[in-house]
Amino acid sequence: MTEIRVDFRQKIKAMKPLHGFNNCARQVDYGEILPDFLRLRPPVVRLHDTAYPYGAGHYVDVHNIFPDFSADPDDPAAYDFALTDLYVKPLCENGIDVMYRLGTTIEHAPKKYHIFAPADPEKWAAVCEHIVRHYRAGWADGFSFSNMKYWEIWNEPDGLDPQIEPYGPPNWIGTAQAYYRLYAHTAKYLKQRHPEILVGGYSSCYILGRNEGGKWTQGDTRFFTDFLSFVKETGAPLDFFTWHGYLGNQGTKKIDREFGFVDRTLNDYGFFDTLRVDAEWNCCVCDVDTPNFRDQFYINMRNEKGASHIAAALYEMQRCGVDLALFYDAQLWKEYGPLFHVPELTKTKTYRAFEQFLRLFEAGGECFSTQDGDVYALAVGGTENILALANTSAAEQKVQLRVSGGGLPVRFRLCDGRHDLSELPLPELAAPLVLPPYSFCDITFDRQPQAEGARL
Repeated sequence: MTEIRVDFRQKIKAMKPLHGFNNCARQVDYGEILPDFLRLRPPVVRLHDTAYPYGAGHYVDVHNIFPDFSADPDDPAAYDFALTDLYVKPLCENGIDVMYRLGTTIEHAPKKYHIFAPADPEKWAAVCEHIVRHYRAGWADGFSFSNMKYWEIWNEPDGLDPQIEPYGPPNWIGTAQAYYRLYAHTAKYLKQRHPEILVGGYSSCYILGRNEGGKWTQGDTRFFTDFLSFVKETGAPLDFFTWHGYLGNQGTKKIDREFGFVDRTLNDYGFFDTLRVDAEWNCCVCDVDTPNFRDQFYINMRNEKGASHIAAALYEMQRCGVDLALFYDAQLWKEYGPLFHVPELTKTKTYRAFEQFLRLFEAGGECFSTQDGDVYALAVGGTENILALANTSAAEQKVQLRVSGGGLPVRFRLCDGRHDLSELPLPELAAPLVLPPYSFCDITFDRQPQAEGARL
């Protein structure tokens, strides 16, 4: 028997905006954003691997915006903003903040084209500044989008997994020191000219080490610590630090390990106010014995197995204190884009996990709750008192709830193999709550406080 204790009177902290995404869902890259995506009200959309693999040669990347590096960076005619403008404009007009990744899309193929360290870092930084100016100050027939405030410098310069990257580094060919210099110069250059923006990096691929035998294993973390030393020594700004937190069969426990390491290390180097941002995450759960484990976890991303882990991960990131999280990915045609079934564009169970978190986010602040084993919990109190629970195991879980300060339950919703966050009759109050395998649910309480420690 699992016991979960909740106290709606004990406020912990404000809810964090963890329901952000990489990219957005639209039927074509130059078309309208799907209304169902906008209904999730994402706080931030990060632009990386945009339109990948179809059309990526014309979006976002610095070499796509400024295709001839020999050109004059002060010449508006040297820039091609056309398709990126079409992508960015509806996001900003719908009140969504944009995190613009300055750099390049991932390259898995045998020949590499654009992932080399820039030959002229000073000129590269000047080009980046003109991109910022286009979207924030109207340069080159641009815009004045105040909600384009996050500017990220490169992506995964530390990333190489020989198990899945047989053709070498997919994001950065250059030394660690070359990246540190590029970051420091560009960050200082952008902040000098646009002090109101936030700059950061570096979207670490392996913040804790390496993928060894399919398990994330503690390893050499010097890329991170040497980066922080360089930033501190040069006085470069680091408004936010980004890492990637893909979760495998070890589940949400990896969140606590990764965030704890990032948080402690940033504090150790004096970066107390730097935002902690999980810039890419997803749940790569393979629950069958198969050599085609990637095919299986792509399937699970869209069903109750992945969705229950995603719901639990959102609860756990809130508990840990992650400042901002950006799910990878919202694009329709990507294997990692599990919000909608394609081509019918119906909502998946993973969509329901974000739909639930949006309701929690808007209901109030985090309240005291415990978790036990494979059952994760998040309680919020404010305009509503809501307890969310997720069972990430293949077995049903009997949960005894002890709730203080929440009133009586008035609404129960469940997402599992048979239900899509459907409203169901309230469970028997005197009996343990039975959570089906791979499920998540929420219980809304009226706001009349009940006796302390009452059983449900």
